[in-house]
Amino acid sequence: MSTGGRLRATAQFLCLIVLVGLYLFSAFADVHGQARTHLSVAIAVLTGLFTLLNRPELRPPASEAVPRSASVAFTGRLLIVVVWIVQAFLFGLSGYLVSTQFQNPPGFHGSVALLAAAGQVLALVALGARSMAGFRPDPGFSFGFLGVLRHVLDRAALVVLAGYASTLPDVVKTVVTWVPDQVHGFFASLAPAWLAWPLTVAVCAVWFLAVLVVESLLQVLIASALGPDNSLGQWLGEHAPVTYRRTDVDVTFDFNFRLIRILYYNSVHGWAFVGRLLLELRSSSSFGPLGRGPTRRQRERLQRYERPLTDEEKEQLPERVAAAAVEAAPPEWRLLILEYRAAADHEEIQLRVDPADRWAWAWDEAGEEEPTADGAGGEDSPEGESLGGGDENENRSNDDLLELPDFPECAALRRLREASYSAEHGVGYVLVMNIEKNDPSTRPYYGDGLWRITYQAMKRDPMPRWRQPPTARQYRRDLRRFPTVRGRRPFWLRNQVKRIG
Repeated sequence: MSTGGRLRATAQFLCLIVLVGLYLFSAFADVHGQARTHLSVAIAVLTGLFTLLNRPELRPPASEAVPRSASVAFTGRLLIVVVWIVQAFLFGLSGYLVSTQFQNPPGFHGSVALLAAAGQVLALVALGARSMAGFRPDPGFSFGFLGVLRHVLDRAALVVLAGYASTLPDVVKTVVTWVPDQVHGFFASLAPAWLAWPLTVAVCAVWFLAVLVVESLLQVLIASALGPDNSLGQWLGEHAPVTYRRTDVDVTFDFNFRLIRILYYNSVHGWAFVGRLLLELRSSSSFGPLGRGPTRRQRERLQRYERPLTDEEKEQLPERVAAAAVEAAPPEWRLLILEYRAAADHEEIQLRVDPADRWAWAWDEAGEEEPTADGAGGEDSPEGESLGGGDENENRSNDDLLELPDFPECAALRRLREASYSAEHGVGYVLVMNIEKNDPSTRPYYGDGLWRITYQAMKRDPMPRWRQPPTARQYRRDLRRFPTVRGRRPFWLRNQVKRIG
């Protein structure tokens, strides 16, 4: 945001704070005569200023602009400015009239309703002006008969509510103060005054939250009954003041009511917290749900489950697994990717041969010989046979995926996975081994072996892509074998093993 944008946002915020205070004072304070007039004028000026600070855009982004002639676009921008200024005047005048009538007997005030109706007409004019200026405005309703009728009825309801705006303080005062008065009277009869007030505030806060939770539940139920294609149902579902959602990968709690907001979001990608009480506070982390590690005592308890590889195992186990994978692969290959997925006794082993993704080959394109005119590789190319399009390779796809249910080196894979366990991070459910054929003519020679082996245990953040997912019981058995603290478990795993501490 530019410096001018930050200053304008700050000024809007200050105007809003002062306006809230002035409206509350005007509604509930005993102010009459000249003082009431001055108060209403101040409200009108600040309301108009608040609207003027919300400066509209005059030109759409170049990538989203609708082609318009120069004269039409200029007329649209001129109309946007005119509507903006007239709306500021009408909003200020509405604030003045509402403030002056707060002390009058409750009832319907036609002048305020008329100004609200004029504001709705200006909103339609602004929509047309934005279209002329090249924007793609969203009217907020479908242009069918029912869509237009629903929109007109919604606007009419807003106009009627605006006419009764001066009676709202009495309603709000009755609704807001009844519970605190009753609660304070109850606690005052049981506890001293210094304790009655904190108890009253706490109970009222819980009451306020409970009311919003019930309202949100009713909105969600009505939205579900109306269906996702209903505009009213969609609006109710999207504007519930309290929402809570939990899936296998994230959890979200959002309490959003006017100037107060508490938002908590957590997923495998990171967590975020937003708190707003007039001013907004934010904190976030990219460590996700795994950001809280074990305590010193927990780490000492979990370290006894660690089983690192010996020097002999480091040399032999990867070679044994690689040799078994090469034995299961087709005769001609350049890169094998073995994926081992396990949870307790549930195991899945897949072997990918020559993956189509170029980044996974680990071979330099520049090191390959340019094809000759007849399409074959050079004579000295060690892979000329495979690149030249032999009959066997033509009948085989470039990316074979083999299932290996009877893999002979399952014990070695289990040992490699066991050795990847740590008290800090637990153990992954997926172990991936890359077996790359050595080619001294185009790549640096890696030792004396026929292939180069690399392997790693994948992180637990995303759920593994199982062919057949393990049962909850198998997840629990695996977690007892490789325990981790609850704060180090992704949400999908927590949902699977709810009864494990």
